[in-house]
Formats: sequence, structure tokens, C-alpha cells
Amino acid sequence: MRKSVLLLAVLVALFSFAGIAGAQDSTPIELGTWTEGEITSDELELKFTFEGSEGDVVLVEALPKPGTYDLDPEIVLRDSDGDVIGTNDDFGYPLSVIAAVLEADDEYVVLITRSGGEDGSSEGEFWLRVSIVEPVESGAEIEATISSVAEDDIPAVFVMAPEDDVTIELGFEQEVSELYGSVSIAKWEDDSFGGTQLLSLDNSAGVSNATFTVDLEGGEVYVLIVKRSTWSFVFDEMENVITLTVE
Repeated sequence: MRKSVLLLAVLVALFSFAGIAGAQDSTPIELGTWTEGEITSDELELKFTFEGSEGDVVLVEALPKPGTYDLDPEIVLRDSDGDVIGTNDDFGYPLSVIAAVLEADDEYVVLITRSGGEDGSSEGEFWLRVSIVEPVESGAEIEATISSVAEDDIPAVFVMAPEDDVTIELGFEQEVSELYGSVSIAKWEDDSFGGTQLLSLDNSAGVSNATFTVDLEGGEVYVLIVKRSTWSFVFDEMENVITLTVE
């Protein structure tokens, strides 16, 4: 009798410990705020949770800590049943992005790891941000500041999610200087490195303003990224503001 009681107590303790360990396996994340962490060979993945509602547009962004280039991050978005909503490894190196419309009220899990997982080799600090966003619509004007300082050189990411097929005119404006920006629009696709590119202006040297016509499909999700051009080599500390208008 005593052995049975002791065995029952041990089993209860084990199950209780397992429950606590499971609860501590993931960390609630503050929406709209950059969260910092580190991926190492000993800690290959970290999990974060957030509450989402049906119809929410969620944007997940991950990149190496600005100013570093050690980690090549990969991200996964799952629902509470473990079903994968999306994965991404480099939507525009070294940035990884997931953009999706949530289908249910649920607690969602974001996992961040390194490209290749156990078979990968990169290690380092990361920045991760999960946001519930309002999609950019016709009539919007948005701004993004680019910087020549590596620690401040963070891509600005926006989401477009038209309900119906639409043709937009995207206006691009910047001050002409040695520091110039790039802008791209791509359809977000699961496990895609860069999505289906609709617009890619990388070398905007000497361009003060321009207008582009882009066709978007209803029911699809698009990612608009503004960042410093890879062709802009500046050694002094500078900033430039990129203004985009959507008509």
C-alpha cells in the first residue's frame, strides 16, 4: 500500500514538473516591440507566444542584432495545435519575415532558430518583433528613415492585403545624397526566400522621386520593404527619409 502511494506521489510530481517545464518552454512577447535574444549551438531555438484574433494581420520580423552579421535567422509561426501557418528564411537577407491573416482567435507561437537548424552554423544575437498591423491602403502616406550607421540600419516593413484585385500607384520620394534607399514589394509566400517580386528598386542613386504602377491580387498578402540601398556606401553618419504614397 505504501509503495503504491509513493509511486502515485512520484507520478504526480513528474507530471507537475512536466507541466511547469512546458509552460516555461515559451515566453509571452510584447507586441510591436523589438525583443532581443541569442541563438547558440546549445540553444538552437526560442519560442514566444502572443494572443491573436480572427482577421488580425500579423507581421513577424527577425534579423541579426543591428551592427552584427553573425546570425542567419529563420522563423516559424504556429497555432496552438502546432499547425504551421508560415515559415521564412531570408525575405531579403538578413531579414526574415512572415506576414499572414489569422484565421481564428488563438494563442500563437513564434519560433526563432538559425538557418539550417542543427545543420546550420551561424550563431549570434537577434532582434525579433511581432506586430498586429493595419495594412497599407490607397491614400496612405508612409515614411521610413534610413541610416548610414549600421546599428540604426533597420529595414522598415509594411503589409498590404487588398480584398479585391487592385492597381496601385506607388510614389517614391527622397532627398538626393550619397545615402539613398531601396524599395520592394513582394507577395508573401510560405517558406519563400523572397516571395514573388512585383517591384524591386535597389539602386536609387540620383533619384529624387518616381512613380510605379503595381498590380495586386485580392486575398493575397504583400510585403513592402524600405531600406538603405546595398549600393549606397557612406562613411559619415547620415540619415535620409524615404516617403511613399499609395494611390
